[in-house]
Amino acid sequence: MEMLSAFEKGVLMALVSITATLRSTPGFDGDALTKAAQHFINEPAHGCAEGASFEAYEWPLCVLTKDLSQLQNMLNADKVTN
Repeated sequence: MEMLSAFEKGVLMALVSITATLRSTPGFDGDALTKAAQHFINEPAHGCAEGASFEAYEWPLCVLTKDLSQLQNMLNADKVTN
């Protein structure tokens, strides 16, 4: 995959952060998010079905399918609970 711009890296990190937060929210339907992302992976957008285009297209969608609880634990590590 080609080098990502600073903007693309920022968008991916924002997506990781949003996904981690959503998946840790009580009552959030993580299975529905996974199914939706998997649908778009299985049915790629026009022009994104092959090679490097598919890899670039698939990458952010795969973020949505991951259990990011380790990231959420890291983000919460400094929080003090009473």
